[in-house]
Amino acid sequence: MTVRDLRLSVGRGGRRNIKKSAKEGVQVTVGDGSPEDLKAFHDLYVHTAERDRFTPRPLRYFETMFAALSTEAPERITLYLARHQGDLAAATVLVRVGAHAVYAYGASSTAKREVRASNACQWAMIRDSLAAGCDVYDLRGITPTLDADDPHVGLVQFKVGTGGQATRYVGEWDLPLRPMVYRAFDLYMRRCGR
Repeated sequence: MTVRDLRLSVGRGGRRNIKKSAKEGVQVTVGDGSPEDLKAFHDLYVHTAERDRFTPRPLRYFETMFAALSTEAPERITLYLARHQGDLAAATVLVRVGAHAVYAYGASSTAKREVRASNACQWAMIRDSLAAGCDVYDLRGITPTLDADDPHVGLVQFKVGTGGQATRYVGEWDLPLRPMVYRAFDLYMRRCGR
C-alpha cells in the first residue's frame, strides 16, 4: 500500500485522528537508535505482536538493522517514539532510500489506543519524508481480504485512513546464498506452520 502524492495523503478520518492526538498531548520524538530506545520500541512491538497475533522479530534483528542502515547513511533509518503523559504509546521505524520512504515497523500500546499516537507517528513520518524530498510513502503490505473477521482488518483500515492506495507489486523473493541451509530452514518453517 503506497501513497503517491504525499501532499494529499491523509484522508478525513486520518486528519481527525491526527488532531485528536495533538489535542490529547501526544508528543513524537525521533529516537537516537540507542540501546534504550530500541529496547523501548521492541518491548512495545512484542506487546503489539501478542495483541495482533503475529510472530515478532527479536531485538537483535532491530539492533543489526539500525547498525547496518545507519552506517550506510545516517538518515536512512529513523525511530519515532510517541509518548502520552510520559508513557510510550506508539513507536515506528521509517526507512528512506532516495525518494522512497517506507513505514517498516510499528507498535502501539493497547492501553493508550484512544490517544491516537500511531496517527501522530505516521504524520511525523509523512512530514519528514516530504521535507527529505520523498515522492512515495510506502505503508507496506496489507492482507488480501477485507473480511471483518480477519484479525488484521484494523491495520488495513489504519493504512487506508492514512490515505494509502493498494498497489500490487511482484512480491518478495528469496535468493538462497546457502541452498542446503535454506532448504532446512524452509522445512522447519513449514513444520511450524509459518
